[in-house]
Amino acid sequence: MKKTINLTPMASALALAVLAMNAQAQQEESNTKPGTLETVVVTANKRVEKLENVPMAISVMSEQEIQRTNIREIEDVVAMMPSLTLNSGTTAANNAIFMRGIGTVSVGIGVESDVAVIIDDIPIATQFQAFKDLADVARIEVLKGPQSTLFGKSAVAGAVNIVTKQISGPMVYRASTYLTNDQEWRVNASAGGQLDEHFAMRLYAGKTRMPGNFHNLTDGKDVNGSGGKTFMAKLQWNPIENVQVDLTPRYNYQDNSRGVTAVNGFVLRTGSAAAGNVVSTPIGLDGVYLNGNPLLPASTVLKGINVNDPGNRNVRRDFPTGLISSDRGVGLKVSWTLPNDATLMSITSWSKYLANDFRDQDFTDVPTIAAAGQTVPTIGNYQFGTYDIRSKTQEIRYVSPDTGTFKYLAGLWAAHNEIYRHFIRGYCVAPTACNANSPSSPTNYYTDIYNTNKSIFGQASWEFMPTWTLTAGMRLNEEISGYHYKRNYYTDQLDEASFKPGPVGVDQFQSTGNTDRATTGKVSIQKQITPDWMVYTQASTGYKGEAYDVTSGLKAVAAFPVKPETSQSFEIGTKANLFNSRLSVAATYFNSDFFNYQQNVTYVLPNDPTIYSQLNSIPHIATHGFELDVNALLARDLTMNAALAFTLPTIEKWANGPCYGDSTNVAVNGTKLAANGSIAGQNSACFPIAPGSTTGVQNLDNSVFPGTPKIKLNIGANYEFLIPSMPFKGFVNANLRYQGEYYTNINNDPNSKNAGYAITDLGFGVRAPDDKYKLSFRVNNLFDRFYIPNANASGPSSFRAGPTATSPQVSASSWVPPRDVFRYFSVKLDVKF
Repeated sequence: MKKTINLTPMASALALAVLAMNAQAQQEESNTKPGTLETVVVTANKRVEKLENVPMAISVMSEQEIQRTNIREIEDVVAMMPSLTLNSGTTAANNAIFMRGIGTVSVGIGVESDVAVIIDDIPIATQFQAFKDLADVARIEVLKGPQSTLFGKSAVAGAVNIVTKQISGPMVYRASTYLTNDQEWRVNASAGGQLDEHFAMRLYAGKTRMPGNFHNLTDGKDVNGSGGKTFMAKLQWNPIENVQVDLTPRYNYQDNSRGVTAVNGFVLRTGSAAAGNVVSTPIGLDGVYLNGNPLLPASTVLKGINVNDPGNRNVRRDFPTGLISSDRGVGLKVSWTLPNDATLMSITSWSKYLANDFRDQDFTDVPTIAAAGQTVPTIGNYQFGTYDIRSKTQEIRYVSPDTGTFKYLAGLWAAHNEIYRHFIRGYCVAPTACNANSPSSPTNYYTDIYNTNKSIFGQASWEFMPTWTLTAGMRLNEEISGYHYKRNYYTDQLDEASFKPGPVGVDQFQSTGNTDRATTGKVSIQKQITPDWMVYTQASTGYKGEAYDVTSGLKAVAAFPVKPETSQSFEIGTKANLFNSRLSVAATYFNSDFFNYQQNVTYVLPNDPTIYSQLNSIPHIATHGFELDVNALLARDLTMNAALAFTLPTIEKWANGPCYGDSTNVAVNGTKLAANGSIAGQNSACFPIAPGSTTGVQNLDNSVFPGTPKIKLNIGANYEFLIPSMPFKGFVNANLRYQGEYYTNINNDPNSKNAGYAITDLGFGVRAPDDKYKLSFRVNNLFDRFYIPNANASGPSSFRAGPTATSPQVSASSWVPPRDVFRYFSVKLDVKF
C-alpha cells in the first residue's frame, strides 16, 4: 500500500519560496557565455583538462545534472550512466559496480573490486564503502577501461572519480530540503568561502531517510530503505604565496536495510527439460511446507503474503537485514606551485570504517531450527557480523606546467589497508557436536586481510608534430598481502575472548608475506583533425592483486592466494565540439580481455536456505562494445544530453563452471544421474567433476557473462523559460532510461534473467535568476512502469509441495525493488544567501 505525506510541509515550502522570490530583486544572470555549452573539465590524468582534449572514454555527471535528477547515492549514479551497472548483494556490503560489463561479485573480504572509487584524490579501501550518501558533490567522472596506471591496482576495469565542491569567492550559505510522497526526506546545509587572504573554509552537514518500499507484517515497519547523516569540512590555509594546505575531515553514519527480499512467485514445475515438456504451474500456500517440514506450513511462515503477486511488497521478518556503518577519516593535501609553474603535491589520508551487518536467513518470523534432541523448531536462523576497515595512504605527485608541447607528471604511492571481519551464521551450541553439515550450516569465524602497496608511476604527453600527440604512462607496483583465519561452529561464542577455534589446518589457516610485483601501462595517440575535432586510439593494461577465499567454507585446498587478475584493453574513439560549441559528441569502440578473473560464485542447496560462496578464478573473460555521449544546445535555453552503451561481455574460457538447479532433470535407474549422465536435480549440462562424484560442473566456454544488458540508454532534456511579470524563471526537464534484458547469474540459468524496461522521469519548477531560490517538483517513473530488476534475488528456496523432504520442490522467486520501481513524487527547495 502506498503512503502519502502530509501536504503541509510541501505547501509551506511553496509559500516560502514564492514569498522569498517576490521579495528579491532580479540580479545578473550567470557569466556563462550565452549560446554555448558549458565547458566540462576532468582530472582523469591527475591534472585539470578539458574533457574534449583527453584521449580516453569518459562520461561526466555535472553538478547541475546531480541536482536536477536528485542524485543521493551511488546507486542513482549507476542508473544514469549507461556504462555502469549494479550487482545487488544480500546486503550493501556485497554490492558491486560493473563497468563495461565487468565487476567483482564478492561476499568475502579477500577479493578487491574491479572498479576503483576515488573521492577527492583518495581511493576508498573497499568498494562497498561507496554505498552511502554522496555529499556536496560537484562532479562525477566515470573513467572507462583499465585505469591502473594512474589510479592503482583496484582499477583493473575502470574508476569512478568523485570530486566534491571547491572553495571559491566570498562566503556563501546554502540549504536544501527534499520530500517525497512515500516518506523519503533529505535536509542539508553548507557554508563556504574565503575568510581572508590566508584562510578559507567549506562546511557541509546533511541528513537523509528513506524508510523503504517493503512492509514487514511482523512489526508493521517499512524496510528495504536507507538513510544517514554526513559531516564534511574543507579547511584551506595559504601560509605563504604559492603554498596551499587543505585539511578535509569527514564523517558518515549510514543505516541501510536494503537486501530484504520478498517472495513474488510460487511455481511447481513438472515434466522434463531434456524432453522439452516442462510445465510451470503457479501454486498457492496450501499444501506447501518449508523444507518439507510438516511443522512449517507455508500458510504460517508466509502468512498474509500473496506469493504469486509479481509486485508483492509484504515480508515477514523477526530479525533485521541490512548494514549499519560509520565512516570517518581525514585528508591532508599540501600543494606548492613552483617558480616554473609546476606543482609539487603531497596527499595523505587516514580512514576507519566500522559496520555491523545482519541477515534474516530463514526469511520468515517463525522459528525454523530445532534444538538438539528436539523436533519442534524453537530457534530462528540468522547471520550477523562486523567489519573493521583501516586505511592509510600517501601520494607524492609532481605535475609539470600546462604549457608547451611536452607535459608530464610523476608520483610515488604508498598505502596500507587492514580489514577485520567477524561472522556468525545459524545455530549450534555445546554439547552438540557442531560442524558445517549441522542443521542451519552454522559457522563462527574471525579473519583479517592486510595489504601494503608501494608504487612509482608517471605519464607524459608529447605533441611531436602539429596536431599529433603521443601519451604514454607506466606504473610499477609491489604488493605484500596476507590473511589470518580461525573458525569453529559454536554460534554462542559471541566474542573473541570466549572463542575457541578448531584445529590448525582444518579450521585455522594463514598465509602472510605474499609479495606480488606488476607493471601496468597505457599508450595513446591522438590526431586533431580540426581545432574542434580529434580522433584517438589507446591501449592499456590493468592489474588487481592476489585474492583470498576467506569465507565460511574455507578449506585447506583454498587456503592459498588466488592468482592476480590482469586486463588488456584497446579502444578507438573520436571527440568533437561542433557548431560553435553547441554540440559535443564522443564515440568509442572498445575491446577488453580479463585473465584469471576473480569471482565469488554463490549457490544454495536443496532444503537448505544457506547461501554458500566459493571463489573462482575464471581463465578468460572478455567484453567489447560501443559507447556514445552527446550533448546539445538546441535553443538558447533548451539543452539535451544522450548516452548509449552497447556492451557484450562473454566468458571466453571456463571448463569447470557452476551448475544451476533443475528439478525436472530427474534421476534414472536408481542412480543419482539423469538419462544423459548429468547430475539429477541440476541442469542437463551439469556433469560430475570426476567419475562417481556428486559435485557437478558445466562447460561455460563462449557463454554469457552476466550482470549487464546489451543496450543501456539515457536521454535527458532541460528547458528554461521566462515567466512574464514574475521575478523568477520556470524550467521543465525530462529523462528517459532504457535497458535491455540480461542474465543475473554466472551459471547462465535461463530462469535468472531480467527483462528490459524503460523509465521516464519528469521535473519542473521555478528559480530565481541568481539561483538564490529554487523550487523543484519531480515525478519519477512518470508512467508507473513496473519491472523486475533482479530475477535471482536470494530468498526462501526450500519449499516442498508436501510435508516431506522428498516432496516435489517448489520454485520460489524473490525480488528487491529499486527506488523507482513504483511511481513517486517529490518536491525540493534550495536556497542560497
